[in-house]
Amino acid sequence: MRLVIAFFISLFLISGVTGAANNPDKGSEQLQELVPTFESEWKTKDSRFFIRDDLFDYVDGGAEIYLSYDFRKLLVQEYLSGDKSILLEIYKMNSSEDAFGLFSLNQEGESLTIGQGASYGFGILCFWKYHYFVRIIDMEVKDTRKDLILNLGKSISDKIKNQGESPKLLDRISQDGLQKKSIYFFHKNIVLNNLYFLSKENILNLSEKTDALLTSYKFNSEVLKLLLIEYPDTLGSRIAFESFNQKHLKVTISSLRNLQKVGENLFTGVELKDNFLIVVLEGKTKSSVDKLIKTTKKSLEKVKK
Repeated sequence: MRLVIAFFISLFLISGVTGAANNPDKGSEQLQELVPTFESEWKTKDSRFFIRDDLFDYVDGGAEIYLSYDFRKLLVQEYLSGDKSILLEIYKMNSSEDAFGLFSLNQEGESLTIGQGASYGFGILCFWKYHYFVRIIDMEVKDTRKDLILNLGKSISDKIKNQGESPKLLDRISQDGLQKKSIYFFHKNIVLNNLYFLSKENILNLSEKTDALLTSYKFNSEVLKLLLIEYPDTLGSRIAFESFNQKHLKVTISSLRNLQKVGENLFTGVELKDNFLIVVLEGKTKSSVDKLIKTTKKSLEKVKK
């Protein structure tokens, strides 16, 4: 098993624009109000709007990632100065939790205090606030216009008056040893497979009804992966527990817990806790896997109380 490095931060640059949809409505007007204007040499082209049905026309090959976060509408605004171009994307999601989730895939780089969480690197600013995920891209992918891009981001953030809530699942994990920039929030298997490939099959029964976190923890010299999934009910978590053991670890377990060696040098652990499934991956020792499972269980129990 290995971590799949997914460059979501540059997904637009990889997939490219294949269409120019325009779906103006009341929601489009709300997005348009967030777009800053310049009194300078930078000129704006007409805004473009995309909804769920035509997002594939914009993000060719990557739209399913956005749709898995309950994407609603996208505004695309281009700023031009001669042959220079800055691209603004404002994604409207159905919830602040999903806006955070999309941002969690785009947090590489320098952390900034824009919106409710921001990162900047290689001419790309990403941040989230309320139901919005915003990305501003210097199309030359350079740092020469950093101040301009950051000012754009701050202006947009100021126009978004509401504050959103981050996923409640974040409050259910231990902070001891947690690697802050390793927190990924998602719902569906398509995102998990881009972060950490387990199987082509959806063996954990992930869906729009499940909330999941993939994080990294450092204990001494070890870095382990924690996958925590919340199911709507205990039946769903039990089915996923049995499926993971049978289809991934190739065993049948009668208890609610399994720690076993995988390959030559690594250990995997999985435990069922009410409607939660705890999976620990890439442990170098059985004791470190056991420690992270117990720490996570304790954190879940504390929140429940």
